[in-house]
Amino acid sequence: MWSLVAGLVLAGTASAVLAVPATAHVRVDSGGELSKGGYGLVRLVVPTESDTASTVGVTVTIPEGVDLTSARTLPIPGWTATVEREQSGDGQRVSRIIWQAADPAQGVKTGEFGVFTLSAGPWPEDVDSVPLPSDQTYSDGSAVSWNEVVVNDGIDPEYPAPVVTLVDGSGHGDGHGATTTGSPSAVAASDSGSDDHAAATASGSASAEWLWQTAAALALVLSIASTAAVIVLLRRGHVAES
Repeated sequence: MWSLVAGLVLAGTASAVLAVPATAHVRVDSGGELSKGGYGLVRLVVPTESDTASTVGVTVTIPEGVDLTSARTLPIPGWTATVEREQSGDGQRVSRIIWQAADPAQGVKTGEFGVFTLSAGPWPEDVDSVPLPSDQTYSDGSAVSWNEVVVNDGIDPEYPAPVVTLVDGSGHGDGHGATTTGSPSAVAASDSGSDDHAAATASGSASAEWLWQTAAALALVLSIASTAAVIVLLRRGHVAES
């Protein structure tokens, strides 16, 4: 009898574990790809995972060999952004982009996510993707480094770095991040539409994460309840046999 109970407990626990999704992480919005050798927008979706603290800082490090000569940030109310550069050959390259909340009250709170937009280029022509190691700082002083690169396909690291996907294309933009050609108003309209898409995509991702978390919690409660019921029934049968 007790072997049956043990088996049911293991089965219930396994189903609950399988219902829990991978922990949310900092990622590049999947709504767009950048042209090799060109300029474009990168949107980092940053969820706050802490139950007690807000996200108050995001730092992105540009890997060595990725020589971005231009980088601009989209203003975020209550936040400051700094683009750091370093010497590279005969010129300079962007080395880090730092976003910082002016006040902890302006941070990304528990259950929320922030979108941090970078317009930069030129991106490399000889690779298909560029990882962007990122550090997420919380209001309680803790920090999480999202800097691990996927080594084996199908195996996700615990703290994956967000990745920019690069594709072959002829659009090199205007040197300021716009890949759309035409009048300034057309470029602005394109950027606005892209921002709306990014917000919609990020919102959808957040909703999906909430649904998964709710389903996982429900599965765990049902697993515990069913296991307890089986134990009670078996104990009653044991007493009756005695």
